[in-house]
Amino acid sequence: MESAADQADRVARRLADSPRLLAVSHARPDGDGLGTMLALALSARAAGRRADMLLPDVLPPRYAFLFGDEPPAPAGPFEALADAAETVVVLDACAFAQLDGLADHLRRRRDKTVVIDHHATVEDVGAVQWIDTSAAATGVLVAELLERLGWPLPQRAAEALFIAITSDTGWFRFANTDPRCLRVAARLLEAPLRPDVLYMRMYQSDRPERLRLLGRLLDSLELHCGGRLAVMALRRGDFAATGALPSETENLVNEALRIGQVDSAVLLVEGADGQVRVSLRSRDAVDVAAVARLFGGGGHVRAAGLRLDEDIDRLKDRLIAAFAKVL
Repeated sequence: MESAADQADRVARRLADSPRLLAVSHARPDGDGLGTMLALALSARAAGRRADMLLPDVLPPRYAFLFGDEPPAPAGPFEALADAAETVVVLDACAFAQLDGLADHLRRRRDKTVVIDHHATVEDVGAVQWIDTSAAATGVLVAELLERLGWPLPQRAAEALFIAITSDTGWFRFANTDPRCLRVAARLLEAPLRPDVLYMRMYQSDRPERLRLLGRLLDSLELHCGGRLAVMALRRGDFAATGALPSETENLVNEALRIGQVDSAVLLVEGADGQVRVSLRSRDAVDVAAVARLFGGGGHVRAAGLRLDEDIDRLKDRLIAAFAKVL
């Protein structure tokens, strides 16, 4: 089996030989996916390449400041951009379900697709795939890749990578924080960056609508399994009543982990199309990725997710039953 180092070498060679790239991240984008997509594109341009960005979803308002006046393209022009590029780079995802409407297009272009990811759920998305589950964030891998390539790192790219790493490590609070990611972060700080300003832009710039949604989330809180499991739900009516956006649910699942006795947290979000998106989190006792896989999802041991076309109350009951077997 090819080692992660060998995979990294193959990715670096592919990018070094590609005059034009298309950087793509996943639907329901987060800081790691968005930050690595932006950083790769900016660094490639600084190295004399042409690089486009594409996102199969709406850019969350929280991350708009990173992109300025150049947000990533929507999914519509994917075929034209992918056919014009020598290499399509999929970042922070290696499962077709995470790529929504791009799945069939990517299957037809597998030979020119490269994947850089740190998740344990892996499918055959690209001909070249660098999957390193030991990395705290895909941002760590992209930072190491750009250093390996010797490409310039503009300040905006460094900021994007810092956001990628800090968003996946909870600003260095989560268990995945390790010396490797801290070494990368230290190098990024030499750009120089202002972590205090980036934190403020990320976490102290919410809209009032998001706080109203948080209130409804907390009202929905239920404790199960002797208080070790917290379950929360946001329904379509909650978004209509508060004016909040679906993208503004990011990280809300972690609110339940503020309760000392809670080992695992579940957040169910009902979409406008009736599909339910579920976020799972745990401290140390439960492998939530294993629970997610029971429902066709996946992710990390401490953070995972899934999506299903199912009644939200029925799915909630099924999830509670699944956690009851492992808690």
